[in-house]
Amino acid sequence: MGHIYRTLQTFAKQAVRSVAFLPVPMIIAAVLLGFLFFWLEKNTEISKHATEIFPALAITSQDTARTILGMFIGGLITLTVFTFTQIMSLLNQVASSYSPRLLPKLTGDRALQFVMGLNLATIVLTITVLLSIRSNDEYSIPNFSILICTILGITCLVLFVYFVTTITRKIQVSSIIDATANDAMSSLDRERTWSEKGYAEGSIPPEVLLWDAIPSPLGGYVGTVDHDTLAQLGIEYGTRFYIGISKGQYVPRGLPILQTEHRLDKDQIERVLAAVSPIPDQFDDWYLPNLKQLTEIALKALSPGINDPATALMVIDRQTEVLAELMDVPLHNVYRSKEGGEVWFARHGYQEVLVALMQEMRCYAKQDPLVMRRLFQMLYHLLQLAGDRLSYRRYIEHEIRVLVSDARAGISNRADRAVIANDLRYHRRAIAGARRVTVLDQVEA
Repeated sequence: MGHIYRTLQTFAKQAVRSVAFLPVPMIIAAVLLGFLFFWLEKNTEISKHATEIFPALAITSQDTARTILGMFIGGLITLTVFTFTQIMSLLNQVASSYSPRLLPKLTGDRALQFVMGLNLATIVLTITVLLSIRSNDEYSIPNFSILICTILGITCLVLFVYFVTTITRKIQVSSIIDATANDAMSSLDRERTWSEKGYAEGSIPPEVLLWDAIPSPLGGYVGTVDHDTLAQLGIEYGTRFYIGISKGQYVPRGLPILQTEHRLDKDQIERVLAAVSPIPDQFDDWYLPNLKQLTEIALKALSPGINDPATALMVIDRQTEVLAELMDVPLHNVYRSKEGGEVWFARHGYQEVLVALMQEMRCYAKQDPLVMRRLFQMLYHLLQLAGDRLSYRRYIEHEIRVLVSDARAGISNRADRAVIANDLRYHRRAIAGARRVTVLDQVEA
């Protein structure tokens, strides 16, 4: 049951990111709506009532009805082809200019999916209505169905203008950076609520090293783990679990994916793996993939082919915001169910995230004085926000020292080195002043 649940969950995430998420259901709805209209036209007087309300829209000729519907079908098909062509061109531009990992954010955009879905659904519905018109004198013109198709066709034309405006704005680098950073911030806000669901911070039991390892049945990425099911299985089998692979990391087939305090038999292991087995895809529904995507945008902007340091500076500003928020989010590494089950798991620590980000940024920006200055600004801002939390201060101070070393090795111009040195002195004075203000506030209190 757990395996089926996780399979459906993975499929749902893939479907949501697909460009066909809304168009396919809308096309199916259009087909059903076409049959409903045909039944209403045959068994009710709905067209008669429609012509009484809108007499100017009444059509008395079958040829006129076919001409109108055929005109809408041809126009909408042309519009849809142009829309698809433009979408493919824009997606290719985003992949080549920013990062191919940003494509799911655009293909999963609901506005884009709705416009495409409405165009296709209107075409299908109009074709269904056109096929329902019979060439005989006794057949009445389906004025109600034609009216609905006309309204939908005009709506598609209006939405095309909205689509062009919206998609042009969404592929701007500032919009992509803001959307990626906002996704990271939203995921961090969700992690704050984990405490209410049984998650907590704690020291991993030292005896974990002696626990039995369970190998991964296949190679893949550790995604969403069903901790509640694992905890229930732990109660049933009288054991505890430890997942030593952090979320988002790749685990090859045959290597340990989790450990159990007490040895389990083959059937028990199969039930346990159903709740934790790897998945073939990586999803960006949490903060770290979004933070990596921001870094990729900055590195692409700093590449010689693009050479856009302004974009890199914008990314660093948003990364500062995400890293500052990450310091205030608890690093939950244990789940305890209400019944007493316990599941420990590895987490990406703040130092690990900061080091990985800075390593990539330093590698590409160590010879760019402007970007190096902004990196120093980011680290000193984070240092000031860390306050009295010594562990965070040690991590950030270490990265400052490493960045100074790279600046000395990569920047040879004396004027640029002097500007960076002045910036460092300014940041240090600002932090010292903030500490003095904090001390005075504590004394007055």
